[in-house]
Amino acid sequence: MAVLVEATAVIIRAAAVEQRISGGWEALGDTLPEQGVCSDDELVSISLFDPAEVRLLVERLLAVGLRFDWEGDFEDIAFADQKRGLITPCDWLTFETVYIGIGGTPPSVAICRLDGSHSHELRVPDGWRYQGSLSEAFGAEGSGPAVSP
Repeated sequence: MAVLVEATAVIIRAAAVEQRISGGWEALGDTLPEQGVCSDDELVSISLFDPAEVRLLVERLLAVGLRFDWEGDFEDIAFADQKRGLITPCDWLTFETVYIGIGGTPPSVAICRLDGSHSHELRVPDGWRYQGSLSEAFGAEGSGPAVSP
């Protein structure tokens, strides 16, 4: 599967939620903002606009048990920018820009998927629509396979 990337996305490995957070998904949900969150069976994506919000979210995620180091240990958490791609190099995450139109046609959006995953299903935040989204505003240019939102 794949998750939507808009603005700056904080990406979390889903397996780490169950392995490291006492209280699992419920405890994680208590740390996340109300909007801009989507997940599949492999990743959680939280889209944020303000770098200060990104830092605060990461600090909350560390406090509940996820592993991350600003100096380069991206074991559970990574970052992607919808225009520039992966901000943090990590071997478990792939960034792509894909077409979401009928039959694999434009428009396109930025996504992340767990490395090695080939599912063509896209998860987006509740209530998200392409019309009026940051993806539409920034006009991402598709270069990869089609996915189904």
